[in-house]
Amino acid sequence: MRRLAILALAALPALVAASPWQPEARAGGFSSYRLNNGFRLILAPFPDAPTTRVELLVKTGSKHEGYGETGMAHLLEHMLFKGAGRHHDLKQALTALGATWNGTTNTDRTNYFATVRAEPEKVDELIRIEADRFLRPTFSAADLASEMTVVRNELERNDNNPGSLVARALQRQSFFWHGYGRPTIGARSDIENAPFAALQAFHHRHYRPDNAVLIVTGKFDAARVLDLVGQLFAPAQNPPGPPPATWTREEAERLRQRAEIYRESGSTVAAVAWLLPGASDRQTLAVDLALPALCADSWGSLRRTLVDEKRLALGAACVVQDRPEYSLLIANVSHDKDADAATLAAALREAVDHFARHGIDAAQLKRVRTSRLRQFDRARLSPETTASALSGAEVAGDWRLFFVERDIVATLTLDEINAALRHWIAGVAPAEVLLHHGPPPRTPEPPAAVPGRMLVEAHGKRDWPVPTLAIDPLPKSPAELGTATVAIPLADPSAKAALISRRTQDGRARLVIANDFGDSESLRGRQTACRVAGSLLAEGGAGIERSELGRKLATLQAQASQSLGRISLTAPPAKLGPALELLLAVRRQPTLPEAAFERIRAMEIASLEASQKHPGELASRQAMLRFNNYSPEHPNRPRTVAEQLAELRALSLDDVRRCIADFGGRSQLRIAAVGDLDEAAVQGFWQSLQSLPQATLPYARIAQPTAPMQVDTDAIVVALGPFPNADVVGLSQLPLRDDDEDYLPLALAVRLLGGDASSRLRVRVREQEGLAYSVNAALAANPFDARARLTITASVASDQAERAREILREELARALAEGFSEQEVAAGIARWQESRRRTLQAETTYADRLAAMLQTGRDVTWDVAHDARIAELTAAGVNAALRRHLGQAPIVWAIGKGQSDNTNENGS
Repeated sequence: MRRLAILALAALPALVAASPWQPEARAGGFSSYRLNNGFRLILAPFPDAPTTRVELLVKTGSKHEGYGETGMAHLLEHMLFKGAGRHHDLKQALTALGATWNGTTNTDRTNYFATVRAEPEKVDELIRIEADRFLRPTFSAADLASEMTVVRNELERNDNNPGSLVARALQRQSFFWHGYGRPTIGARSDIENAPFAALQAFHHRHYRPDNAVLIVTGKFDAARVLDLVGQLFAPAQNPPGPPPATWTREEAERLRQRAEIYRESGSTVAAVAWLLPGASDRQTLAVDLALPALCADSWGSLRRTLVDEKRLALGAACVVQDRPEYSLLIANVSHDKDADAATLAAALREAVDHFARHGIDAAQLKRVRTSRLRQFDRARLSPETTASALSGAEVAGDWRLFFVERDIVATLTLDEINAALRHWIAGVAPAEVLLHHGPPPRTPEPPAAVPGRMLVEAHGKRDWPVPTLAIDPLPKSPAELGTATVAIPLADPSAKAALISRRTQDGRARLVIANDFGDSESLRGRQTACRVAGSLLAEGGAGIERSELGRKLATLQAQASQSLGRISLTAPPAKLGPALELLLAVRRQPTLPEAAFERIRAMEIASLEASQKHPGELASRQAMLRFNNYSPEHPNRPRTVAEQLAELRALSLDDVRRCIADFGGRSQLRIAAVGDLDEAAVQGFWQSLQSLPQATLPYARIAQPTAPMQVDTDAIVVALGPFPNADVVGLSQLPLRDDDEDYLPLALAVRLLGGDASSRLRVRVREQEGLAYSVNAALAANPFDARARLTITASVASDQAERAREILREELARALAEGFSEQEVAAGIARWQESRRRTLQAETTYADRLAAMLQTGRDVTWDVAHDARIAELTAAGVNAALRRHLGQAPIVWAIGKGQSDNTNENGS
């Protein structure tokens, strides 16, 4: 039944006389309340949402850390997923509740958030869990000893990533005194040596009621939430003294700094950063609003100048990193390993400085403002996005800044924006990651951040309109989704179409068109050419250049991508057809510019060459090649990096043109549409698609060979370079399809082994041993070929890689020998069912589901039967399937790790 969802709060919930709450503020249908102890509650109702999100926000981040405490805010976040109150392990308690959950730490705050289905009992329990986390944590010194190594491994993972190294170095160079210069992950010495008493003192000092907020968004009973939160949090007391505060400011003359990093990463990067005022400052908002004219991939001047025209870089990007006290304009460019970083940095500075001096024009302002306001309005319709935005605004000083900032964006003038660009960017020397002797450059000193409450009050008393949108409720079961699915008859047997007609949560419609093309003969040796051909379609055609294509799509409020085998479109329902016509015009007469071809080819070559410097990628690739039983002529035969590089270097633009000629037309089409559309609209899409010529070569699905049973299972160890982190992989391929009798019981066994926070591998490797930041096991199969893929992975310190591999083997052997208990299987089924129910809430995936359905021929009855089979699984059946398929299966274990001084291992 269709209904109108009014995202509104008619009035503040009535507070009973004995209520501990003091009403604080309201805006845009949201409201906030305060307890006598300073604890605050923000309520953001979305009456038609299928879920409820609860966030515990603590206004403490890495900038609050003192000497010897770096990384402590983040470490404490990890510790507060241990025991609390009546719960032995909060991760398992949240998983058992069916919640999607996480916690994050940044420079200014730490937050813990979880989303559950909007059932009052689940919401109550989630709030109780957060109260236990905040008021009654039970983490111990033993927990710290275990979790310290997990956090250290997270640091090591970041040290493996050149991008992370550059980002952290740029952060340090940008701030000499302020706590923003300390990366949140912390110093290795502090992570390893922080005493338990110091962590307890940090927790006691910062986790206090007057430094915390609970934010509840989605669907909930406001009066019930107020009552429960009041009961749980009102008795809490603050420690003596005021809540933590910061007062350190940067000295303007110390801002110019430069760092150079040497790392065998296979690529060259230059990054620069300009200091800006705090996130809510009008001038920072002005710079940020202008930024798409510089940074947008499709039409921004940075990429066009440095990548397309001057061809000095293979990639370019920029963004404003906004924080309450200071912000940064960050820009970076990248090239292959042979490029000169100083040359890149100079070109990057020049391009950004030129942009800042010349500013933007009125047409560009209209374009970026329209896009930004649409982004805000779409975010306002999403409980999850709104929750994140409210949290950020609250950290900046007042949650109502969420609305104030939109008003500022709507009223900024062209003169203001260009003046801000000239003041903060033009002629100002940035921090760099890649010392010039000379006088200090001009570096303006940003003003102190104005408290958010003062900004709100200065803005004037007003409220903001509450958006309304007619939507349909999300389906509660596969059967309900299937009832809404309609097959659309088409006259041509080479095309199929299906529609889910519904008013979506964001008011937009989605169209996926799969164009299945070619066969094993016509595609032999042509994957590289056809992949690059698909990438070149983004460069435009039919007289429409890349930037103009992006502008036209933006005018239609459309997001699009296409390759030879797929078109994906999201737009308002009435604009989906015109957007499709635009893409088809490009497809009929693609430009295929040679400069773009050379750039795409160079980027792919650089990426492959960089992969040869990463031991984890090399080890995983070697393991995969062990299962290569494809014929030499098979189009999908796995190839070595050397083979792929040879193909790319030999590739010509003529090869790409031939792919377009052979496969760019209509072949075997699958049309999947979701949105406020009818059958006539889908028929209209089909009519438009008939403007494409028929593909000149026939289509036939390319079968994959059955998984091999005879495989070289000798262990693989690749030790290379100074990488502190290692990847451990166990890989197998099994002669199994996803409709085989044993697939579901085996899939459950793999989930119990390593599929979620309660699985055996996660508990042993992460919780008990403290070895890995991540560990996982997964099984993937398809409905066509008996070639299922089993992967077991862990990320650990390089010097612990062999130990981690043996633990993974031990747990697999224990599962085979002992099996899983009835209790484990029952709990695993419940978690799996909850996960499948959550997928029904991902409305943006419906079109892809339809396209897959059109390929497999499966309808809702298959999904219903699938769920029924999961519910009927037993421990005996699960254990039997596990032993049948993994008892003798060939498993290749591979390690990719850093090379110590006394290591002489090379790749097997």
